[in-house]
Amino acid sequence: MDNRAKGIMKIKGGIRSYSVLFSFGILAGILCRLTDFFPYESLWSLPSIATLFGFWIASVSLITYCSSSNCGAFWGSFLYMFGMTVSFYTLKFILGFFWEQFSGEFPTALFLAYSVMALVCGIGSYILYFWNKKALFSSLLCALPASGILAEAIACLIVLWKQKMLLGQTIFDCIFAVIFGVLLYWKAKSRLLFFLTLVIATGIVFFLIYRPYLL
Repeated sequence: MDNRAKGIMKIKGGIRSYSVLFSFGILAGILCRLTDFFPYESLWSLPSIATLFGFWIASVSLITYCSSSNCGAFWGSFLYMFGMTVSFYTLKFILGFFWEQFSGEFPTALFLAYSVMALVCGIGSYILYFWNKKALFSSLLCALPASGILAEAIACLIVLWKQKMLLGQTIFDCIFAVIFGVLLYWKAKSRLLFFLTLVIATGIVFFLIYRPYLL
């Protein structure tokens, strides 16, 4: 582990730590749902934080970076994302009694789908934690968070330029792409492999996911 990581407060396993992460997830889900009171088709497009993946990637990557074991990374990310899912869809159901835009039955199918996604995020976090290994493949893992966020940032910049939307998400993605790029650059064993993976993975994610989805 590099010297910079030693100064980062680590998440220790245990009921208390996992309860805190679950609670943070619930809070994040509530905040994401409340952005639906703002218009999506506007300059800031605040609801995009709940519909795009940058916030998910940043959250899971940060939990992984601060975890002290693979299992801790798995449970921390899973419980955070599951808490977010629970509050996001539960609050929609509650708000439906007061605002027509949220009305309807509880979205069971979406809730189950994103609960599975929370599990996938936990597994991804478990795998990403191997970036702490002093092995060549760890450099590849180090580049993945920044790659995913950077791909979204590029897509958001294009949308911002053409449609004058997604300013908030663009700023968020640019900031966290730099943060994870710098943090994990110093952790990577091979700087060359890190940069190669960053470029290739960014291109793949952009063309396979964000270009057909956003552009």
